[in-house]
Amino acid sequence: MTKNTCWKEGKDMKFENEFIENLTENDKAQNTVISYISDIKLFETFVLKSIEQINLKEIKNYVSYLESEGMKPTSINRKIASIKTYINYINVNHGTNINIDKLKQLKICNQDFLKDSLTIQEAQRIIKYAEKENDIRAVLIVKLLVLTGGRISEVLQLKISKINDDSITVKGKGGKYRNLLISKKLKKEIQRYLEVRNNNSDFLFTGQRGAINRQTVHNTIKKYAGKARIKLTKAHAHAFRHLYTKILFDKQVPYSGIQQLLGHTLTVTELYGQLDKRELLKIINSINI
Repeated sequence: MTKNTCWKEGKDMKFENEFIENLTENDKAQNTVISYISDIKLFETFVLKSIEQINLKEIKNYVSYLESEGMKPTSINRKIASIKTYINYINVNHGTNINIDKLKQLKICNQDFLKDSLTIQEAQRIIKYAEKENDIRAVLIVKLLVLTGGRISEVLQLKISKINDDSITVKGKGGKYRNLLISKKLKKEIQRYLEVRNNNSDFLFTGQRGAINRQTVHNTIKKYAGKARIKLTKAHAHAFRHLYTKILFDKQVPYSGIQQLLGHTLTVTELYGQLDKRELLKIINSINI
């Protein structure tokens, strides 16, 4: 990195250190702090000046630049949020008067599906009705989808010989391999299922004819969603992946951590915000389902 793009010693470093202390005092996770600072550094690299010297027009030019580079709107919105948080901090604590009232996040139309997405309470009701019929396989399918965020094709790959590990490698979308994390809570549910499962196949989810397919999973979900009086438009395997994403957002998991758990490709910047496996498992284990 050249001298122009490095954070300068002195006043700028003082602001950075103060901001980090403020985030820490407000119980922000270490990786959240790293993401904030990374976003701010990248912006200052673009404008070639410290952030307390910039104006609204320069921020908007930066947003336009990120759009022209093809960055995802969700990633851009995270960077906007980081910049706004930092500017608000120095406005309050250092007498600056950078007006960012008109700085808005990008509108993301494709998030409309969240308005009618599955809720954690509805997932719990589906499980409740599966429990009533003692359908332990159905209970595990739903819990596994909620607690891993796995696609149905990934979940159906799971094999008994691998489930003792904290993570299982599966072949995901586009032929890319990734890991599904298996929390302690989920391991207990798997063990409960194995105690009643009557099949010699190595595949975890089986029926009378061997490994089940995605249609069997969809039929199972719709069956218990119907009994729970949940809209059947919500009753599909991918709805649980959406729910998993929402839960992580609600738990304030950093964007890069969510991308990591969903198996999405990370940019170089986002790689620095990755959480280690122990942190991720702790988060997943805190999900009540």
